[in-house]
Amino acid sequence: MRSNYIRVMFVTNSLSGGGAERATNIVVNALHDSGIKVALVPINDGVRDLVEPKCEIFELKRQWQGGVFTLISAFISLQRTIWRWKPTIIVLNCDLPELLGSLSIGSHKLVAVEHATFPWTKRIQLGKIVRMLLEFRGARWVSVSNHLSIWQSKQIASVIKNAVISQPEYIEKKSIQVERLNFVGRLSVEKQPSWLVEIAKKTNLPARIIGDGILMEDLQESCKELNNLVEFLGYVSDPWEYFEDSDLLIVPSVFEGDGLVVVEALMRGIPILLSDIPDLRRFELPEINYCKSVDDFSRTILQNLVSLDKLKVSGDIVKNITSNRDPRFVAEKWIKLLKELRQIA
Repeated sequence: MRSNYIRVMFVTNSLSGGGAERATNIVVNALHDSGIKVALVPINDGVRDLVEPKCEIFELKRQWQGGVFTLISAFISLQRTIWRWKPTIIVLNCDLPELLGSLSIGSHKLVAVEHATFPWTKRIQLGKIVRMLLEFRGARWVSVSNHLSIWQSKQIASVIKNAVISQPEYIEKKSIQVERLNFVGRLSVEKQPSWLVEIAKKTNLPARIIGDGILMEDLQESCKELNNLVEFLGYVSDPWEYFEDSDLLIVPSVFEGDGLVVVEALMRGIPILLSDIPDLRRFELPEINYCKSVDDFSRTILQNLVSLDKLKVSGDIVKNITSNRDPRFVAEKWIKLLKELRQIA
């Protein structure tokens, strides 16, 4: 067998739903276009993504948040897929793929991708066991940002940024009034979507929450007495098509990984306010774009209510942030790593 012969299988939570899933779909397409034999295995059942994978797809269709029996069934299905497709390398994205992949049987090499500052937050002990298994099996680590360290590992990870689809040329727009606040992302504790509701109350501005997750029902309940001040769109494949020039994006996260929502918004010239945390400070936006609290967000919005352009980030800063995220460039970095792993197999 030739040393450069590569069959790489990417395992993700689902076909859509978050930044890691979208980025994986983009990179498998770029690898496919580069001539690499690639397959995608989404574990959980779900809707299709805006980015349709061109490669072979083996959907395990596990019920989201299903019990232990659905987990066992998914593992058996994954193992059968591995035996049938015979990957030389398996790439694991996020907690669930790490769990199933760490138990997989075969001669394949494992690559695990660190997408979050604090992985395995809900199941720390299980996470420690999984990461120990991955270390024992000699898994190679990839980080999607140079600010992320690998939890439970001393390995120095290869840094390969998440790819994003290129957008039309950045256009500076004239001053306009803020007419709506927006949240885009997973409705989970670390994303802190409840702050958007509080900010809407304080500014008396309509707000829109785009995304789905475990906090959906709680958020909807908290908004019942607000006279439709907050609109819920749920999951949509392309949230940006709903944005107008008068929309402001709020990112109130407690912590972030790569921050793909921020990157994609900046590429589209969308005005933005970010939570003042180290994970988002690394973007080095102007001081006006960072807020420390609900009151701070509200105050900044009201102070710039008729001058939304002040909350936009200049094209030069955006260009610097989005460099090295072209799918072809990202694919080249992946191919280099995959060939290196294959040669030492």
